[in-house]
Amino acid sequence: MDIQQLLYLLMVLPVIASVIIWFLPTNYKALSSFHILGSIVTSIVGLLAVSKVIDGQTYFIFDEMFFLDSLGAVFVSLISVTGLLVNLYSVKYMQWEVQKGELTVKDTKLFFSLFHLFVFTMTFSVLANNIALMWVGIEATTLSSVFMVAIHKSKKSTETGWKYIIICSIGLAFALYATVLLYSAGFNIINDSHSSMLWTTLMAHSKEIDPDALKLIFVFALIGFGTKAGLAPTHTWLPDVHSEGPAPSSAMLSGILLKCAILGLIRYYAVVGNSLAGFEYVQSLMIISGLVTIFIASFFLLMQHDVKRMFAYHSIAHMGVIAFGLGIGGAVGLFAALFHALAHSVTKALAFCVTGNMIQIYGTRDMTKMGGLIKIAPITAILFGIAVCSLVGVPGFAIFVSEFLMIKQSIVNGLNLEVTLFIIGLIIIFIADFSHFNLATFGKSNSKVLTNELPLSANLPLIGLASLIIIFGVFTIKPWFALLHNAVNIIMGI
Repeated sequence: MDIQQLLYLLMVLPVIASVIIWFLPTNYKALSSFHILGSIVTSIVGLLAVSKVIDGQTYFIFDEMFFLDSLGAVFVSLISVTGLLVNLYSVKYMQWEVQKGELTVKDTKLFFSLFHLFVFTMTFSVLANNIALMWVGIEATTLSSVFMVAIHKSKKSTETGWKYIIICSIGLAFALYATVLLYSAGFNIINDSHSSMLWTTLMAHSKEIDPDALKLIFVFALIGFGTKAGLAPTHTWLPDVHSEGPAPSSAMLSGILLKCAILGLIRYYAVVGNSLAGFEYVQSLMIISGLVTIFIASFFLLMQHDVKRMFAYHSIAHMGVIAFGLGIGGAVGLFAALFHALAHSVTKALAFCVTGNMIQIYGTRDMTKMGGLIKIAPITAILFGIAVCSLVGVPGFAIFVSEFLMIKQSIVNGLNLEVTLFIIGLIIIFIADFSHFNLATFGKSNSKVLTNELPLSANLPLIGLASLIIIFGVFTIKPWFALLHNAVNIIMGI
């Protein structure tokens, strides 16, 4: 099977899976079985497609409106790997929800169907070469995921869903302005309506486009895609949405969706950076955005006792870390930012799925009412510890690698004030996280324990995520590093 066929399948399979699940009988075993089958097949196709571009090739479909290059393949990898493991966990989680009477089997049918539609919209945005279609795809991720967030139909979840739609749509309106302005600026040079919408063509002509126009365009893109990615100060939707939805939807939103918005921003970062406006301009904006985001999130983390809101603020903080990596720039800074996208993806997916276990054990999200997790459910406690250790950058875990590279390169670049502030933000996050971790894991339980250790079927996908965190934190995975290096070259226009 050639790469073009794989790309067609990658876009079509999630839609087919979503439609089939929608029309299946309301039987949980049938729904969950096909949900798993659809996830496995889609992920295999995604990884096969990624394997074709590891060495730097680029392939196009649909008259060059969609494509896969090494940069896009980084994010297809996240969708394929993290998405599969979260989908496997979601089967057991949704079964618990049905058993508790929180949801009906009909609700789970909707949830599983939307899950695959959500995967389609993220894949669509990642593969889009046409900048307008990329914007459409990222906007569509909101519409496909909002009902997953509000699946419980309570007053709070409904309000959260509306907040999600309104803030992200208003934010993405700025990204639409950036899209229109970039098309207009490109058309003045390229003089072809089709080519002027293609990111690859705009990259090739970036030095000919008016640099003043591109500076304004990047500001709009930063506001627009930054809203969707959870960068401050337009991050306010994220803590509510990530804390209110079911654990698997929170894992997908934080682990993958935010990275799709980051990719949209990186596409504009590359065009403007390679123009006469220069990388110095975009890097300055990204450093400011990153540091502001890290500090706002870190101080809110100190006050969080709701385990899901704690991890939601972590999502904001680590989007700030990625922005800081883009602000450092150069081969090392960009490599670290992209590596951080993967490290955060698997770490945050594990973190939110672990909260699903903890809520099942204690019946609450309040960590002040938890305690003794290490004795009650030792496997869950270890998985919780791995997630927290990675999130705070403990050596030997995936996130340490990217944060270490960022600190090292900042010092090399002479960004002494910036790296000092960056380290202070990370220290605040470290203190907040371990105080909460100790409270829940080793403290005294103040609530009734509903169940002890959960079955292997629930923990196995989480063990897979934890293994990836350690593997990427300890070993050099040559194909992955080659993919990242080629992605960095694309961003730098090499």
